[in-house]
Amino acid sequence: MITVVGMGRKQGDLTADGRAAIERADVVVVKSAKTHAASAVAAIRNDAIYCDDLYESAVDFDGLNLSIAQRLNSFGDKNVTFCVVGDGTDDTSAQCLDNVNVVHGVGLQSAAAGNRLEAGSVIYTAEQLLAASRVLPRPTAVKCIDDKFVAGEVQLKLSSAFDPDTQAVFCCGKQIKRIALCQLAKQRYDYQATLYVLPKPLIDRRTFDYYDCADIMTVLCGPDGCPWDREQTHKSIVKNVIEEAYELADALEKEDADHVIEELGDLLMQVIFHIEIAHNNGEFEPEAVYTGLCRKLIDRHPHVFGEVEATNSVESLGVWEKQKLKEHKITNTAQNVADVPRGMSALMRCQKVSSRASKGGYEFESVEQVADKVREELAEFLSASQSDKQMEGGDLLFACASLLRLSGVDAETALLLSTEKFVRRVTECERILTERGQHLKEMSPQQFDTLWGEAKNNVG
Repeated sequence: MITVVGMGRKQGDLTADGRAAIERADVVVVKSAKTHAASAVAAIRNDAIYCDDLYESAVDFDGLNLSIAQRLNSFGDKNVTFCVVGDGTDDTSAQCLDNVNVVHGVGLQSAAAGNRLEAGSVIYTAEQLLAASRVLPRPTAVKCIDDKFVAGEVQLKLSSAFDPDTQAVFCCGKQIKRIALCQLAKQRYDYQATLYVLPKPLIDRRTFDYYDCADIMTVLCGPDGCPWDREQTHKSIVKNVIEEAYELADALEKEDADHVIEELGDLLMQVIFHIEIAHNNGEFEPEAVYTGLCRKLIDRHPHVFGEVEATNSVESLGVWEKQKLKEHKITNTAQNVADVPRGMSALMRCQKVSSRASKGGYEFESVEQVADKVREELAEFLSASQSDKQMEGGDLLFACASLLRLSGVDAETALLLSTEKFVRRVTECERILTERGQHLKEMSPQQFDTLWGEAKNNVG
């Protein structure tokens, strides 16, 4: 049996239970003779075994921990006590051992936190922090920052959740001082080095994450929040989702990174807003949204999370579509085309419907055939009565969208680009007219053609 004894952060921290474990052990192993743990054990017994030789032969810390574990396990059935700095759980070698008893000591975070951790505090070793998938802006203690390289990595990791100038308490040996987080990599370190950082008040921070967005929206929709936000419903802000999506699309098309950041935030706000409204109305909890999304992503990627194979993007999309049909319990083409959301733009829905219909066999044989259909629909539109022009115009647009789809062109994107081109040319025409003191209404058709050609040459 192996018992891990936490020897605390300084001489005198050894507990009565820790002393008893050392006294009754058959074998006492101290991690290093260069720590205060060694002198504390030497005051009790003089037959301790040290692991400093393993430090010298190890290539890296993983190898060191493995060697120490092998040494501890080599004593078989003997009662072995392993003495480490800290509380007994923060030592990386102790964490590699199985089926051990732990006699807790004073944690390394005690000095930095003033012997009192804030509620909700998270405690890491440096190794655990660097392995964490995410860091939240909560009171955070990081122990065992034992060299400058590790300190730099810890500082970088914490910067994802805390402002660089966030104040922290740094403790190394007898030295305890306040530093800004951005100064961590400039300190001196040893095996005891510990950092304790508290997040700034929400309104003073410059670094935020998704959870902060959700918390802020909760405040805005709460009793002491914004009256307008509290009054909103799903229906009252439904148009905002569409508007923000289009504004994001515009920023993406322009490749404007700053604008993309802003518009992504605006679209995310709409998502969080609807989640908060639903939560306040008792419709569903936020977890239902995250769970549904994660479940969908896993279920629709059996080629990633399951045993289905997909070697390229075309096969991957096919797997996605197959899983989607299965989820929606769609078994025929009629159900598939009726399943296209009516909230899409007319052109986007038209293209989506025709695409799904094509997979069920409702497809033209060639681009030439659909081009003939466009000519046919144009003729019908031109000859239609005024009362029939709307329907015939719709047929013409549907045929045009099918022509683009069959040609591998996204109709929605094509029309957006064409409209933007038209806007550029009109804007250029107006600039030229203003510069020359001319007016469009005074120009002949030939003069207008010349003007339009000049604008086209200037702006494309």
